[in-house]
Amino acid sequence: MWGLDLSSKLGSQTKHWMFNMAESGNNPSLGQVDLLKELSPESLKKIETNCVWRSYKPGESIFEYLEDSDDVFFVCSGDVRVIIYSASGKPVSFSDVGPGNMFGEYPAIDGLPRSATVEARTDCVIASMPAATFRELLRNEATAADVMLERLVATIRRLSMRVYEFSAAVSAITGRRIYSEVQGIRAKDIYPDEEVKAELLDKTFPKSAEDMTLKLSNVSAAFYGLLLEDVGQRFGWSEVDTFSKSVFTKLGRLKTAEALELGIDVPKDSRALVLVFITAVHSASPEYNFEVIEYLPEETIVRVFGISRYDRIAKMLDIEKHLTWPELIPFFEGIAKEMGIECKIEGDLKELGEGGRYECVFRFTM
Repeated sequence: MWGLDLSSKLGSQTKHWMFNMAESGNNPSLGQVDLLKELSPESLKKIETNCVWRSYKPGESIFEYLEDSDDVFFVCSGDVRVIIYSASGKPVSFSDVGPGNMFGEYPAIDGLPRSATVEARTDCVIASMPAATFRELLRNEATAADVMLERLVATIRRLSMRVYEFSAAVSAITGRRIYSEVQGIRAKDIYPDEEVKAELLDKTFPKSAEDMTLKLSNVSAAFYGLLLEDVGQRFGWSEVDTFSKSVFTKLGRLKTAEALELGIDVPKDSRALVLVFITAVHSASPEYNFEVIEYLPEETIVRVFGISRYDRIAKMLDIEKHLTWPELIPFFEGIAKEMGIECKIEGDLKELGEGGRYECVFRFTM
């Protein structure tokens, strides 16, 4: 109705009518588009002339998901539907865009493929602007650039809120799952009433396995630190380090016995120390990370890093200066004693920082 049908020349994805602004007697305008409202009549006319104008029928595709194109589109009349896809390629959300709005600007900015499919929902007239022209517009017209920035910030805020809401929902679901998994322990609990139970579970019960593990870790660290503080106050601060070393040595022996009871094949060489240490990290010391650098019968090297809950509580109680670091040396000595092996144990402390930040390289040599 506006001119020549160019579908045969433009391909299967553009089976719609194209018309030229200069030849059309009833010219649509971009004056209602938010991005362009504040432009001078001359600037607006120039943009309208440089755009390609097309009409679409309901259901016709304007562009496809992952398509390699970068024009920016303005809706002059009618409505289009934006279809968002998941990483697996399934459609996950829909939104409709009406007159005065724009779409398709992301590829014009970052040069990446289309992040959505857009198709006509009703009869509509669309103006498309080349990416280079769009970027030039933003460089030369401050009002348009301001509108674009506001638009992008609004999108970021909206998506951030959706992520927060989704995370909160997942957390609530996970928290209920964790609670249900410990019913063998918690089933006998009797609360004053259901309201108190709901509040306490919501505010204090761990929301994930990681949350539960870290909370238990904090409790055991606090017990360790408060016990050392009490030893220092009762028997003198010179006894604190001796007591700490004794505790770690016994823990090393205990964790070795547990590993053997579990049927873990613990070799009677330097590798035993790192194997038992890993079992302890898995079950009781979640804030440590480890990197096994060398793993040979005659020599094993492991880098331990992350957070030392022992140093963290020692700093909080101001007893760090009474202890010998790295604190894990007696733990490894306990493993060696339990396994009945002679092993030289060395620790090169790299970091003992704020908040318990920790890094140490341990070397075990037969």
